[in-house]
Amino acid sequence: MPESGAHRAPFCNIGLDSGDASSDGARSLTGKRRLGDRVVRALARTTWRWAPPGTQRSRALPAHELRRALGVVALVFAVKLGLGGIWFDLEGIVANGFAFGFEVGHIAGNIAAGHGFTVSPDSEVYLPTAWVSPLYPLMLAGIFKLFGAYSLAAAKAMLVANCLFQAASAGLLYLLGVRFGGRSVGLVAACIFLVNPNGWQFLAWAWPSQLFAFLLLLHFYSLLFPIYRSAGLVGATFALALMADGAAIAVAPVTLAHLYFGNSANPANPASAADANRVRRRSLAAALICFAIVVAPWTIRNAQQFGSINPLRGNVGVNLWVGNYPGANDESFHGLAPSPWHDAAEGKKFVALGERGYDRMARDRALAEIVARPGRFIVNSLTRFSGFWLGEWWTGYQHIAWFYSLGLIALTALALRGAIRARKLGTGALLAAVLLFGGPYYLTVHGHGRYRVPIEPLMCLLAALKPSEAERESSLGDVE
Repeated sequence: MPESGAHRAPFCNIGLDSGDASSDGARSLTGKRRLGDRVVRALARTTWRWAPPGTQRSRALPAHELRRALGVVALVFAVKLGLGGIWFDLEGIVANGFAFGFEVGHIAGNIAAGHGFTVSPDSEVYLPTAWVSPLYPLMLAGIFKLFGAYSLAAAKAMLVANCLFQAASAGLLYLLGVRFGGRSVGLVAACIFLVNPNGWQFLAWAWPSQLFAFLLLLHFYSLLFPIYRSAGLVGATFALALMADGAAIAVAPVTLAHLYFGNSANPANPASAADANRVRRRSLAAALICFAIVVAPWTIRNAQQFGSINPLRGNVGVNLWVGNYPGANDESFHGLAPSPWHDAAEGKKFVALGERGYDRMARDRALAEIVARPGRFIVNSLTRFSGFWLGEWWTGYQHIAWFYSLGLIALTALALRGAIRARKLGTGALLAAVLLFGGPYYLTVHGHGRYRVPIEPLMCLLAALKPSEAERESSLGDVE
């Protein structure tokens, strides 16, 4: 990306060559120059850099920073596992269907029992499903095979796995902070992540949130490198995030924009800048090839089972319906009443139509409701938007403990503040990803903190950022 001051040169050069002009002309040119300087200063104050400068992204991190990142991983893992083992009632989690993943746990149990990636409305019927993305159910099935399905030992193993994912996220977060603003930023980001209440709330639950958060953060770490050498990694990490949760598709515009408009020149070979378009095309092709390789098994399996090429999960229409059916407001957009997992009549329709047919029916019902009552849909979507960032205020914060809701609000405020204050450090892509990520939830279900967990490591990074004195001076130094 160009430096933040690169576009200022035309303003700085206006009227500098006065030649033999009269004193009036000189005063006029001086006035123009002062006006130009004021314009440049205004631009310097408002410019929002998309990503850190290419030279900052291409340099290798010292070995001692990598060792510190490993130390962060070890510390966070020890704290999370140590306190989590005391704090969480694992026997209660075993007895709680939602805490053991509900749909995810159901599918994992079928896999472990040898029935494949299926749902079973009764013990005699097993229907192929793409209700959730495959990575986490497969991992949970492995745990069930080793420790017993829905057992206390399996719950302990899930806590260990989730602690590992969070610890790995903290290590990556430290390295991201070092690249953005130095060691202090990395440490502050990791500390915010460690104490973030929402990160503790679902730590022992068998949901994909922690795995998804780690893979999404790994993807954004790959975006920091120049695209001429990291495009394949970008494509592969995005595909892995998508295989953890189809909600990753919401940040695809950020990934594509970065691939095409990101730094394509090799700093070691300045002549390659003239071939930027060719490098972009090759990088985009490499990213798409690696993406396709990762998602191919799941996509081929879905094509065989459902007759459609779809690398995403198969309940988009259902989510749109449960969030917008006529009674959605009455249950605070939790979407349980009309779901085939909770309503016997809907469950029978699901069995009769199959997953793909039922999802299509749910989508048609949802679109008909939205078209019939567009004003209600807009108001409800704005309500869910606010709930995603501020918690479920419309319930009086009764659904989630006030401590967690306060954490949601505080992290939102800190992340927005950091993104604005450090905008010339390169926070544009991060802020765009954070805002876009909630898109599917703005349109469908409620503002439950669980849905925000995957993007919160990036929010912790934004919260830790601040412009250094040197950065503030350099942003205006070329116009003094």
